Amino acid sequence: MKTPRFPTLPVVFQLMSFKFFGGCTTWLLLEARVLGGQRGLMSMGVAVAAGALAVLSLASLVSLLRAREVVVLGSRSRVGTYVQVLGAMGLLGLLGVHLLHTEARPAFGVFCLGVGAWLAGIGLNLVPGLYLSTEGFIDPLGRRTRFRDLEWFTLQRGDGEPPRVVLQAGRGASLRLETRLPGQDADEVKRQLLQAGLASRGPSR
Repeated sequence: MKTPRFPTLPVVFQLMSFKFFGGCTTWLLLEARVLGGQRGLMSMGVAVAAGALAVLSLASLVSLLRAREVVVLGSRSRVGTYVQVLGAMGLLGLLGVHLLHTEARPAFGVFCLGVGAWLAGIGLNLVPGLYLSTEGFIDPLGRRTRFRDLEWFTLQRGDGEPPRVVLQAGRGASLRLETRLPGQDADEVKRQLLQAGLASRGPSR
């Protein structure tokens, strides 16, 4: 049984992300004013995207701070998802270097490199992919799936190595949560879900 603890690493990650994207928003707006024309409008659009990521990071930070203590779950994505994330990171890295050294657009270039690093943290599970609190689940983007919004869950053995257990949870015919967990974490989640009054459906591990 895992002991709930304060999620120090995720909180630091989200705080740094908030500060970085907030700073990029201001820098991109300044760059847009200097560039003007079509390139200025593009930088302004990217500034809006940076602002949205700052808000998203802040929302994730608030969710973690409100939870206070959580059980960190070893959630993992499928191999195809990691390949897509690596591809996106590569493209963002190349674009960032090009903007910095060829077009002399430092704000846009640094933003691209920062998004690539942020994707590495979120998409490659360098930051834990799922947290279990006393009220429900929290993902790295701050989205909460509360026990009270769920009615049922299933736990089934998944394919691939290392072996994982696929958790699905929902309400009625609606699937609200799906993730892949190691066996030890699946046992902890099952215990919590049963205590919360959810019904176990189908074959369980």
